[in-house]
Amino acid sequence: MSIIRSRQDIRIAVPSSIENTHDAEAWLASMSDSGWRVLTDFRNWPDWMPGVRGVIQADSEPPARGTKLHLDRGQMTTCSIDQWDPPRSLNISINLSGGEMAYGFLIETSAKNAEMRISLELERSLIGASRIAAFFLRWRLQNLGRQLLDNLAARISPARNL
Repeated sequence: MSIIRSRQDIRIAVPSSIENTHDAEAWLASMSDSGWRVLTDFRNWPDWMPGVRGVIQADSEPPARGTKLHLDRGQMTTCSIDQWDPPRSLNISINLSGGEMAYGFLIETSAKNAEMRISLELERSLIGASRIAAFFLRWRLQNLGRQLLDNLAARISPARNL
């Protein structure tokens, strides 16, 4: 078994029109909450997650570690939530025919740097014949990471009253 990884992040700066620390902290908190809502609104994953056509939660309980999601990616696949730490991190893993794929999202804010950072760590295990395509799959993983973060950032917005 081989494992390929890609780690990327995107930074969103506090707008220059926000001048005092209190307002900057409120903006960052609002953006962090917005980011978490977008990440965990599973029904809307097809709007920003490439290749996903639909998502159905396997049960009606509030999402938590161990929650199963059924993804339509042209064929039905099951993924599970491996880490649930609102509003900071979400890790999911998907069993694929050529191995397993893991997504790790981390949302961090820094009032000192006046920015929010969303990190994405992608990991793909390769088994069998899929190991032959490791170079291509690594390149594809990096492109997927950039696309995911760009799509996610485009959907995050602060509360309207800020």
